[in-house]
Amino acid sequence: MKIAIHNHYAGQAVSETEFSKRISKAAANLGWDAAEVGSSSEIARFQPDFVIALHFRTPKLTKYRTYGAMVSPPVYFVNDEQFIKNILSYDGYLCSSDTIAGWLRDALYLAKKKYLIAPWYITCQSIPYTPPELKEPRLFYSGSNWDGSRYAELFQELDKQPYMAIYGPASAWTHLHRSYRGSLPFDGESILTALNKAGVGLCLHRKEHCDAATPSSRIFEITASGAIAICQEHRFIRDAFRDSVLYLESTDDPARTTAQISEYMKWIANNPEKALELSKKAYDLFAQQYTLEKFLSDLGVKHQQLSSQKPGPTHPRPLKLRAKSVQLIVRVGDRDVRYIERALDSIRRQEYESVGAIVVQYKQVAGLSTVLDKFRQEIPLQIVESSYTGSRSSQLWDGLRAVSADFFGILDDDDLIYPSHVDSLVQLLERFSDRGVAYSGSIRVWEPDLESGPPADLPSEPAELMYFEPFDLGRLTSLDNFITSNSFLARTSVLKDLGDDPQLPLLEDLFLLLLLCQKTDFVFSYEATCEFRWREHKTDNSIWIDQQHWAAARKRIEQLLWKRSLNSTQQIGGSSLSQLEAQMETRLAQMETILNHTKAATDANTARLDRYLNLPLVQTFRRIRRKLFRLPPPTHS
Repeated sequence: MKIAIHNHYAGQAVSETEFSKRISKAAANLGWDAAEVGSSSEIARFQPDFVIALHFRTPKLTKYRTYGAMVSPPVYFVNDEQFIKNILSYDGYLCSSDTIAGWLRDALYLAKKKYLIAPWYITCQSIPYTPPELKEPRLFYSGSNWDGSRYAELFQELDKQPYMAIYGPASAWTHLHRSYRGSLPFDGESILTALNKAGVGLCLHRKEHCDAATPSSRIFEITASGAIAICQEHRFIRDAFRDSVLYLESTDDPARTTAQISEYMKWIANNPEKALELSKKAYDLFAQQYTLEKFLSDLGVKHQQLSSQKPGPTHPRPLKLRAKSVQLIVRVGDRDVRYIERALDSIRRQEYESVGAIVVQYKQVAGLSTVLDKFRQEIPLQIVESSYTGSRSSQLWDGLRAVSADFFGILDDDDLIYPSHVDSLVQLLERFSDRGVAYSGSIRVWEPDLESGPPADLPSEPAELMYFEPFDLGRLTSLDNFITSNSFLARTSVLKDLGDDPQLPLLEDLFLLLLLCQKTDFVFSYEATCEFRWREHKTDNSIWIDQQHWAAARKRIEQLLWKRSLNSTQQIGGSSLSQLEAQMETRLAQMETILNHTKAATDANTARLDRYLNLPLVQTFRRIRRKLFRLPPPTHS
């Protein structure tokens, strides 16, 4: 088994770095291959079986199944929308408490995707039991105080005691005068060795961790090392380690807590045999139930079970479309054949069996015939000759007219879909027979130009979870598109009476989505299963086309949709479906009300797009919105 440990703080002296070292050691003990990675690029080079994301700041960023380490109380992330999107993008969750697991089940209640939940703690690799040194016991504590001077008054009291030994970054402990002992290496072992030599470890938690019953790493470090644990009251520790550790009475008085600790230190020094009994009992509980080897092994089994639910295509693939087949429209003509080969290869790698491509060619591409001959032997392939009109919609409409499968989608020749993409969306459409379009989240990836080589100045993390949004009709009608062209599949039946080529040079995919909104409802997969690629210095990315062309495309959409009604019954925000069979005017009036309440959000979206694209969008958005929803003209004072 190969696992990538995605550490958002790779290279920094923080607890995630220490934990990644321990995971690697435990994986090695299992005969697995593990690597700490700091970016999606490193994950792609390592090609793991799965990824463990150590922090909710890191979303799923690759095609590999990604499991998030959910070790922080929900209060740390519930008020940040991006953190929630990051978390919901995972394929599974490694949880440190029932509180976290309960929050996840609630958050995913309406998300009809397959995911796993497995127990997981910031624990340690298995090491042999070594009796602690109790001749002159010292009280060990290590911390970085990332959130400020935690328990500052208590540590100032403990600083006066001869037995105290505190480790961590010097900048975190400037308020101490006697007990600070320096920093320890973040190597997965040094803390355990130091704890064993000290003989006793102090285990404290923030209130948030106590409330959510999420344990920190300290209880596992202490018990694994063989040291005696002196613990603040904590529900998990009571349940897991019972009477094998020493508990402090709950009090807010630092002097009283220090006195309790001092009494325990005296007891340990005077009763070494009884203290060693506690040490061995706590170690045995750790070794039997809480080693990283155990949790990794259990995760490996669950990962295999999740993977087995998607067995993948038979080999060789059928070269003719079957029932419930899918065709993806790939337009080719302006980009190097290597992009086309990569896009078609991502189709070939789909777990869904009956999937083919409609290649719409509007210009000659060197080497294309060789690539197409190769893929004709691997997937159902249809070639459509299309005239170059200068409008991207012409090729798209030619491709749409050629669709013969049950479902269709779009894959631009420089984009990718992950192996699970088609399967997950078809399953969603099969489950929701009243929806005509299913779509996933999208990851934006910066890449160097394949034609000009690797000189581009790419960010250290080239991937970003760019779109992960439940359906919101209001955003689409204000041209704030959150559904990328390669992220959706639709039933072919929605193409009936589609109309002629709208002759749009840009925004043809958004226009298509707006047309589909007239005919059907959408459903979001709550998975990130596709990538769209950007190249900073390449003109074949439509994002870099000048604002005059964008304005012209928007003007065309404004004209094409003039006084056209959208029949989608979904409420803005995507929280539920309307169960009322009201007349169109009633629905439009409801949309107007909602738009009035969300005007600030709409203006913010407008400003954001204007900033990123440098386009004069505000007035265009307002004109389109007025005409779509029959709003009165603006008044001028």
